[in-house]
Amino acid sequence: MSRASSLYRLQELDLANDRAHARLAEIDRLLRGSAAVSAARVADEKARADLQRGRASVKEAELSAAGQRAKLETAERSLYGGSVRNPKELQDLQADVESLKRHLAVLEDRALETMLALEELEGAGNRAAEALASAEAAQRTEHASLAGEREQLLARTNTLLAEREVALAGVAEKDLALYSRLRESMGGNALALLRDDSCGACGVGLSAAECQTVRNRPEPVRCHQCGRILYAG
Repeated sequence: MSRASSLYRLQELDLANDRAHARLAEIDRLLRGSAAVSAARVADEKARADLQRGRASVKEAELSAAGQRAKLETAERSLYGGSVRNPKELQDLQADVESLKRHLAVLEDRALETMLALEELEGAGNRAAEALASAEAAQRTEHASLAGEREQLLARTNTLLAEREVALAGVAEKDLALYSRLRESMGGNALALLRDDSCGACGVGLSAAECQTVRNRPEPVRCHQCGRILYAG
């Protein structure tokens, strides 16, 4: 195995490990919470608060109507009970009764409106609760799947680290130093494959002599444009 080949094998392991750790970070983020569940929970809390206010409005409207009804009953007893005989007083009582009836009708209409509104709020509350339950169920299913994937990835990273130790045994110290420096400065890709007589990373073309050098020279050969180590494959 050539020195470039040993480095390319090391890069494959390192890139696979990078991908595994990136996915582990993503899984950990997903396991911390769900945007869908958070949104559904906010909607459910709002629906509950709206429903509570709706019930309070119904109770208030019913109490107002009941109070007005009691006033009307008292006025009607005075009007029709025979205790008042003065025509002027009877006329005033009659006017009061009519006024109380009109206001009672308004209050009863208002109570009916609040009850109809409450029915709508109850429907919205039921839908919000169902949406939250559905989102939480989906989250549980997703979390179970993610937890399983996480365990597999952790096992994979352990395997990759073990394979990396084996691969390192075939890498010269100075080659490893160059590889590490390039890997840090080149976004993780220290080596590039030679493809169609060109650098597989930056695309610059190489002469036939340069390609032959990449294939035959024992020490690593670097791309004259991007600086990566070239590997003929």
